[in-house]
Amino acid sequence: MRKILTIILLFLSLGSWAQNAKQILDASAARIKQMGDVQASFTATSFNGTTEVASTKGIMYLQGKKMMLSTNDMKMWYNGKTLWSLIPESDEVNMSTPTEREMAHVNPYSFLGVYKKGYKMTAKQTKLRGKDVYEVHLVARNAKNNAQEMFIDVAKSDYTPLCIRIRQDNDWNRISIHSLQGNQHFTDADFEFPKNEYPNADIIDLR
Repeated sequence: MRKILTIILLFLSLGSWAQNAKQILDASAARIKQMGDVQASFTATSFNGTTEVASTKGIMYLQGKKMMLSTNDMKMWYNGKTLWSLIPESDEVNMSTPTEREMAHVNPYSFLGVYKKGYKMTAKQTKLRGKDVYEVHLVARNAKNNAQEMFIDVAKSDYTPLCIRIRQDNDWNRISIHSLQGNQHFTDADFEFPKNEYPNADIIDLR
């Protein structure tokens, strides 16, 4: 009888944490939206299994679905429809019209909408960089999902996302967020390729 009660309590506990996981991400999404235009600094690291493949630091502007991303290796501008990708070394710009799935590879905050459908969720309390956090674990219900597994670490104090880890096949991408500045004032031009700054760029239209 005691063993059965233990199993029932464990099951109820897991159900409670699954519900709390969604509530945590709902609160985190609301937190980001309340901040308005956001500037974030981050470190992005790629892994093959547990082996680190590459790492880069950068900044990102966010305004709704719009995004600007700048690192030493790449710059991107997305106005909600068109994506411009610049590799500074080659002075080559690719123009494309990405799908929402494709943008999930680029924008770490794509989880704000993705988590609401197609994922099983659980959560636990832990620590990250000395802070108390909720670690939300998402596993795709459909094996065909681009992001098959995610871990999202959210600050317990104010629900700010601090780290996002995304698995695709055996590859992991980790985005560690170091700072978030809300209530910025970006213009439409901040999310479009600045032709005047790159007069010699070779623009390749892939749309």
